[in-house]
Amino acid sequence: MPFLKAQRPKTPDRNKVSQPKRLPAPTQGWYVGANIAEAPEGSAYYLENVFPDLNYCRVRRGSQAFATGMPSAHVDTLMPYQNGATSKMFAGCSNKIYDVSSAGAVGAAAVSGLTNTMFNFVQFAGLGGSYLIAVNGADSPQVFDGTGWNRHYTFTGDTTSGNATVASVSSTTGLVVGQTVVGTGIAAGTTIASIGVGTITLSANATASNTGVTLNAWYAPPITTTTNAVFSNISIFKNRVYLTEANSLNVWYLGVQSIGGAATLFPMQGIFKLGGYIVATATWAIDSTSGIYESFIVLTSEGEVAMYNGSDPSGWTLAGLYKVSKPLGPRCMTKTGGDLAIMTEDGIVPMSKVQTLDQIALQNSAITKPIQPAWVQAVQDRAGLSGWQLILWPLASMGIVNLPKMNTGDKTQYIVNARTGAWASYVGWDANCFAVYNDNLYFGSSDGRVMQAEVGGADDGSNYTATVFPSFTSLNSGANRKQVKLVKPYIQSNIQFSPKITVNVDYDTSIPAYPTAILPGANGAKWDSARWDIDVWPLTLLNLNYWQSGRGWGVSVSPILQVTLSTATVTPDIRLIATDMLFEDGNIVG
Repeated sequence: MPFLKAQRPKTPDRNKVSQPKRLPAPTQGWYVGANIAEAPEGSAYYLENVFPDLNYCRVRRGSQAFATGMPSAHVDTLMPYQNGATSKMFAGCSNKIYDVSSAGAVGAAAVSGLTNTMFNFVQFAGLGGSYLIAVNGADSPQVFDGTGWNRHYTFTGDTTSGNATVASVSSTTGLVVGQTVVGTGIAAGTTIASIGVGTITLSANATASNTGVTLNAWYAPPITTTTNAVFSNISIFKNRVYLTEANSLNVWYLGVQSIGGAATLFPMQGIFKLGGYIVATATWAIDSTSGIYESFIVLTSEGEVAMYNGSDPSGWTLAGLYKVSKPLGPRCMTKTGGDLAIMTEDGIVPMSKVQTLDQIALQNSAITKPIQPAWVQAVQDRAGLSGWQLILWPLASMGIVNLPKMNTGDKTQYIVNARTGAWASYVGWDANCFAVYNDNLYFGSSDGRVMQAEVGGADDGSNYTATVFPSFTSLNSGANRKQVKLVKPYIQSNIQFSPKITVNVDYDTSIPAYPTAILPGANGAKWDSARWDIDVWPLTLLNLNYWQSGRGWGVSVSPILQVTLSTATVTPDIRLIATDMLFEDGNIVG
């Protein structure tokens, strides 16, 4: 009897069976700070328009017009104001300041005739109110007192030397006790003490006798200096306003809780050895064994950082002089938890590390270390451009770095999860500046509008694409080649859709072409219009978990997921939890 023979002999390869591998969503964020073959697990080679949250990765939302009607020019600054139940937001655009507190078309400009609207600003309590003070390095400080900008009233009256009474006042309309009075024969810092019928009493005697002299009563008194200095930066430290003189190493400061009047000079030419000019100042609250104390931080254009302790310059002590790389513009510092973040050419560095490390070593402690190559390239590409801004959106635990525009099509921000330090890149928001107002995020556009961010599923009516490109993995099989057959993303979404899936292999870092936009409708039935037993009741989130074709053949693989959004009516909530891959393991191929 002849031996039976199999039609196809078994080979090692034919004994192979498909096996699964699960990749958690890259909540560790965008990571290019190491060899791409050794990127941390749970990171992404590229994360575009996706926010790395604590327990999933979320597709960002879109942007919609909020305030319109300004000149078609760059909105350079957004300035929120909050005092009790009063909340306001102002926009600097086309050398004017506009009230953009409400949605819709804006009214006439609140302030006109400015040299520029690249403001740095603070809100400060003084003179019985809360004031927004803004400086731009060219004009006199602009002050909002809760009702109007730079409000003052002009009147005439008769003054007598050595007497505090102003007689024959032309009008007392608008005058209130506490306003600062400025004019010939009036001592600096004089205020209104009382108001009578046709008279006012000053807090100090007049220094000259004049009939019909023109006087001005200010809600916020002008800030004066002995050199008529203009200011480019402003900050608050221990109940005083500190102002940086433009293009100099001079700092000026006001009296305790003063919002105007004569400023005192604190020259710093003898402190800084590398020259340049002061870019910004800030306050840093330090938690020590003896409690929390505040230090005053001064940063120069050459990257020198001075730290002072004490209540005011008359009693300050220099606690330290440190060196970082050059800062990126005047909006380069922000408080982050108990630290102070400084945005420099080498990355964003915490002040707590600046104290202990030199400039080179700081790169290894930078908040931006996971994206260091991309950061350096972005700085090089935008050398000499203005528009850098570092801002925190506390409600979303989101830090935002706005990058200056290289051209009209460059709409880029670097985004960081303020809790975890995980990074992503946002593309599509035409932003020149950002602000948080009533817990919402807004930005100023290039065509004279204020846009609300993270709303809707379109960028001002245009599509945008989210891309999750996980770091490459060998699927725990080393240098063996493997064939990916199927990919199963675990997605929770309020929109029914199928993502585009591409499997890149062997460190191919090319970004796949963007997919066609999805066209989501309402997610469920509507009361009084739905058909019983036919329409589906709305769901908060759908579970979109099913296998899809995803082919790849190589040693290291990455399953890339993409979706293009295109709706302004539906705000997407799309969350990636994990991704499964079904693959067959092969042999090492030389």
